[in-house]
Amino acid sequence: MWVLIGFFLAADWALVIVINKRLLSFVHPLPLNFLLRIVAIVGLVCATVPLTVFGWWDLGFGLTPTAAGYIAVSAIVTWVVAFNAYYYALRAGRASIVAPVTATDPIWAALFAPLLLGAALDPLVIVGLLVATVGVVLIARWMSEEPGQLLETTSIPVAAAPAVARAGPGDGGAGGLGVVALALIAAAGWGLGPVVIELAENANGGASAGMMLGSQALGAVLLGAILLVRRGPILVRPLAAERRRFILLLLASGVLEVVFGIFYYLMIEAIGAVLTLLITATSPVFAILGGAILLKEPVGKRLWAAVALTIGGVVIATLARVV
Repeated sequence: MWVLIGFFLAADWALVIVINKRLLSFVHPLPLNFLLRIVAIVGLVCATVPLTVFGWWDLGFGLTPTAAGYIAVSAIVTWVVAFNAYYYALRAGRASIVAPVTATDPIWAALFAPLLLGAALDPLVIVGLLVATVGVVLIARWMSEEPGQLLETTSIPVAAAPAVARAGPGDGGAGGLGVVALALIAAAGWGLGPVVIELAENANGGASAGMMLGSQALGAVLLGAILLVRRGPILVRPLAAERRRFILLLLASGVLEVVFGIFYYLMIEAIGAVLTLLITATSPVFAILGGAILLKEPVGKRLWAAVALTIGGVVIATLARVV
């Protein structure tokens, strides 16, 4: 059952990536991250309170001090570091590029697990890391060969893109390398996050709705504080003519993220952080298909080959925790 749920979550997250790519044509990355935390909190409250009050699941809102500390660390790593890096990478590059690079998060989880959970570092992790690294390098090289095409399918004004995305032919492909670097930072954060969540669940005696709400709430507070201090622009372009479309996309992304988050916590509790990441690591396949169909992003044989290597490395790295 958890395998099927994992594939559903992979498709769910792929759709989130595609929708977020559209949303970034309206809002800058940091404000979008904050807005989605607010939507996610409302969605989590609407979902978890009835489930808990009516006893439709066995999760409560309890949270031990130790577990709360771990959740605070997870919130900073996930929402402030990893998600901001992810949104900036997604704005600058194609969804079909960002998705496979961020899908290396199981390898990072497998590397962090020995340090934090006391698990042994299996040789398969090293082999998988090497294979996935080759895939990521190929993706970065492929992007660097086509720097002028990074923004062609996004409908985002070039002037609104971050500096790493505006590299021209004479810059040596810095834009492609910048996108991959940001995506790798996101992957590392997403790999560390579930390992810390597993520590929280161990300290708490299991998952709880309080963990989900606490993480999102702290993320929203921190992001809001950064926005107040930073005082940067919020909108990429006026919303007057497309306000309804923006709101629908924002709500859709938030709801899909809530569904992913709830089952994500349950899967980590049931089968562990690394195996959860392994199953959901197939999301790049769905994201590439979604990018090609909905965003009209070009998909070539080289990209599929690089993605196959990257996902293959992820599978190899996590086999030690499965077999």
